[in-house]
Amino acid sequence: ACTNAIVLSLHKQPECTWTQLLQNMRGVLSEKSYTQIPQLSSSRSMALNSQFAVKNPAGNGRTKALYIGINYVGQKGELRGCHNDVEMMKTYIEGKQGFDPSNAKVLMDDGRNEDPSQANILRGFQWLTEGAQSGDSLFMHYSGHGGSMRDDNGDESDGKDETMCPADYARAGQIRDDIIYEQLVAMCPEGCQLTVVMDCCHSGSILDLPYNFEASDGNLAAAASGAMPSMAPNPGFDFSKALKVGMKLFKMYQSGAGMQQIGMAAMSAVREV
Repeated sequence: ACTNAIVLSLHKQPECTWTQLLQNMRGVLSEKSYTQIPQLSSSRSMALNSQFAVKNPAGNGRTKALYIGINYVGQKGELRGCHNDVEMMKTYIEGKQGFDPSNAKVLMDDGRNEDPSQANILRGFQWLTEGAQSGDSLFMHYSGHGGSMRDDNGDESDGKDETMCPADYARAGQIRDDIIYEQLVAMCPEGCQLTVVMDCCHSGSILDLPYNFEASDGNLAAAASGAMPSMAPNPGFDFSKALKVGMKLFKMYQSGAGMQQIGMAAMSAVREV
């Protein structure tokens, strides 16, 4: 529902602010009798009435996109629309946002594309961020099941880690938000813009970012009037974790470690903080 709401809203009003996009999404979801409330999270306190943009406004770097759609074909909890979500989002990102189709990776359990297993998704994170530079525009879209698991390292205020569910989650396990943060978000250099659309349950906090905005009626009204000009700090964000992980990975980079080695360190770093 979220992917459809985003794309329909942007076709209806291509030039819009983040607040207007979220407001339009609420309208589309309501018309279709969905009760979800979209959330926006960011690594910085973004102005809510700033222009919506997927491409980096600060540079003319390259574009790169990763699309993940999982219907869990033949499994319990099988979904039906996630492949269509990927096709819809890919068409929009390439056709309207100008992303390079030759610099895109698609993971879908449709027998034609690369399988969205846990290992392939993690390799997809590495592919997306590998060689990223200031001025680049990166995009990731995920449509599938989201979940939550008991926090295993004490960094979540609610005691739970949010998760992505790869196609082989029953065998390989879910992908915790800590891993997503460290292998995806923390790998982006300064000046590189990463935009992620998570169309799944528990998606609002899955990236573990320091600023958050829930598109409730009251918050949208406050943002539109100027009473809430920018995103508020996320009280559940663990700044000490981000600092420790960042320092560890930066020291590895300074010592000449390759991206594969740094990625492997990122996966295990959460166990040390």
